[in-house]
Amino acid sequence: CGSPPGIVNGMAAGTVEGTEGLLLLRHAQSTWNAAGRWQGWADPPLSADGERQATEVGTRLRAATEENPGEAPFDLLVTSDLERARRTGALLAAALDLAGEPVVEAGLREHDVGRWTGLTRDEIEARWPGEIERFSTGALTRPGGGEDRAAFGGRVVEAGRRVAAVAARREAGRILIVTHGGVLRALARATGAVEYRIGHLAGYRGAVVHGELVPATPVDFLGSMD
Repeated sequence: CGSPPGIVNGMAAGTVEGTEGLLLLRHAQSTWNAAGRWQGWADPPLSADGERQATEVGTRLRAATEENPGEAPFDLLVTSDLERARRTGALLAAALDLAGEPVVEAGLREHDVGRWTGLTRDEIEARWPGEIERFSTGALTRPGGGEDRAAFGGRVVEAGRRVAAVAARREAGRILIVTHGGVLRALARATGAVEYRIGHLAGYRGAVVHGELVPATPVDFLGSMD
């Protein structure tokens, strides 16, 4: 996949000063991603390609830290409670040699897509013509009869506040969060950040501001690789 505007070899171009403390990433490829199936709250594992992606990106992040003495290592890892995010986090942590257990935050799990779960785009379109388009334009607020979009956004923001509180208690200077594409877009909408189609191990650099997770600059670590 190509990188969104402002991305150069997985690193953000023109990064805003003071936004280096937070890295928000979507998980690596799952088996259902590979099959084109909508996941929502379903819990498929990473695919073999996903395992490779996470390890390679972790290695690149570690090399970037070692090559830049002024860039401190991550001191807090947070993931959603779904396997694809937790496993991605574990592989990144191993490559980065992060100490300590990750914080697992269930509020950072993906949007519940109800009856769309496990189906491909073509299957959804065949059963409920036009629903995907209506969801993408905002006319449909409950995908597949699942979680309301506004409720989902509120859940994500509240989860972000809990993560920020943990980071403050632990005096964490650099935070790595592994979550889901829908969650990252919800955070972007809530804070006015640029929204884009977020691939695997893409997301945002950002900061914790007044107890909120604030995405700032898009990053895509696989844009130059896959």
